[in-house]
Amino acid sequence: MSVPATVIRILLLEDSDLDAELIEEELRRNGVSYKLSRTETRDGFEKGLCDFRPTIVFSDYRLPDFDGGRALEMTRKLAAHLPFIIISGAVGEEAAVELLKAGATDFVLKDRLLRLVPAMYRALREVQERLELEKAQAELHTCNFELEQRVRDRTRELSEKNEMMEEDLRMAHELQLALLPSRFPTLPKGCQEADSAVRICSLYRSSHAVGGDCFNVTRLSDTVLSVFICDVMGHGVRAALVTAMLRALEEQLGEKAADPGLLLSEMNRAQCHIFEASETLVFASACSLTVDVGQGTVTFANAGHPCPLLVHRREHRVEALVVPESRGPALGIFPGMKYQNSTQRLNPEDFILLFTDGLFEVENEKAELFSEERLREAVELHAGLPPEPLVQAVLRDVERFTGGTPFEDDVCVVGVQIARVASSAA
Repeated sequence: MSVPATVIRILLLEDSDLDAELIEEELRRNGVSYKLSRTETRDGFEKGLCDFRPTIVFSDYRLPDFDGGRALEMTRKLAAHLPFIIISGAVGEEAAVELLKAGATDFVLKDRLLRLVPAMYRALREVQERLELEKAQAELHTCNFELEQRVRDRTRELSEKNEMMEEDLRMAHELQLALLPSRFPTLPKGCQEADSAVRICSLYRSSHAVGGDCFNVTRLSDTVLSVFICDVMGHGVRAALVTAMLRALEEQLGEKAADPGLLLSEMNRAQCHIFEASETLVFASACSLTVDVGQGTVTFANAGHPCPLLVHRREHRVEALVVPESRGPALGIFPGMKYQNSTQRLNPEDFILLFTDGLFEVENEKAELFSEERLREAVELHAGLPPEPLVQAVLRDVERFTGGTPFEDDVCVVGVQIARVASSAA
C-alpha cells in the first residue's frame, strides 16, 4: 500500500465524539500523516469544503440535522473529484448501493474500521490516477487541437501554393502555346493560303499542363519552306523548359535551316554544351526538313525522331522518309555528331506527315502497342482524304484502338500538303 508523502487533509462529518476518536485512533495506528477538521452540521460541512480544502471526506450516514446523502450531493457540486467515504454503523444494503451510484467512493462500517485506511488509500490513489488520466487526456486534446490547427494551416498553405502553381502552369501553358505557330507561311510570300504552293495543318495535345513537344514552320524563300519538330524526353515542367530552350535555339540558328543536317548538328552541339555540367542526361529527338517547290524535293535530317511519312495521295501510297545516313542519334548525347541530309522527290498533292511518338506509343486493354506500323497503315487507309480530315481520321483510329483512354504522352502532328511544284505550275 502506497502511503502519500503529503499530509492528508480529512473533512469528517460526525456527531459522535466516541466514533470520531475511534476513527482518529485508527489513522494514528496506521501511521497516517493527517490533519482533520470535524463538523456535524450542514453549514459547517459546506464551510469545511470551501475553506479547509480537504483531500478526502469521511461522512457518517445519519446525523440529527444532516445526512451523508445530502453531504455527498453537496460534495459532488462543490468538489466533484473529492473522494467520499461513508462511515456508518447501520445502513441498509439498498441505501449503500444508492450512495455508491450517487458517487460515494466507498462504504465502511464503524465496527470494521480496519478497512478504513486501506479504503482511504485506494480512494486517494483512484482520484490521483483519474486526475492524471484527465490531465493526459487534456494534454492529448490540446496536442490534437494544435496538430489539427497545424494541419489546417499547412493545408491552407499548400492550397494557396497549389493555386499559385496552377496559375503559373496555366500561364506557362498559354506561353508554350504562344511559342507554337498559329498562322503558317505561304509560298510565295503574300499569296492567299488557297493559292499557296504548300498548305500546313497541325495538331498539338499536351498530356500535362505543359508539354515536351514543339514544332515550327518558317519560309526560307518564295519556293522553300522549313519544318522543324522535336520531342524532349519526359513530361511536365522539366521537359517544357528544355523544349522552350530548343525552340529558342532553332530560332537563333534559323539561317542554317536551309541545311537540315547542319541545323540539327548545331543544335546538338549547343544542347550538349548547355547541359555538360548537369549530372542528368537531357536529350530530345528532332527532325528537320525543307520543302523546295521550285525543285520539287524534300530534304530531311533526323535526330532519333520517328520518321515522317510521305503520302502519295494520287497513288494512295505511303512511304517513310528514312535513309540510313539521314538518321542519327537524339540531340544532346554526342557533342560532335554530324547529321546528314537525304533528298526525296515530290509530286503535286503529296502530303508529308511529321509527328512525335506520343501518337503511336499507346496501348489497348490487351497491352498491345499501336506502333509505327499500325500508324502507317492507318495513314494509308485514309490517304485519299484532304490533309486535315486525314489527320483527324488517323487520330480517331488511334483513340478507338485505346478505347478512348487519354494519351499518356504529348502528341504533336504537322502536315505539309504539296499543292504544286514548279514543273506542274509551268
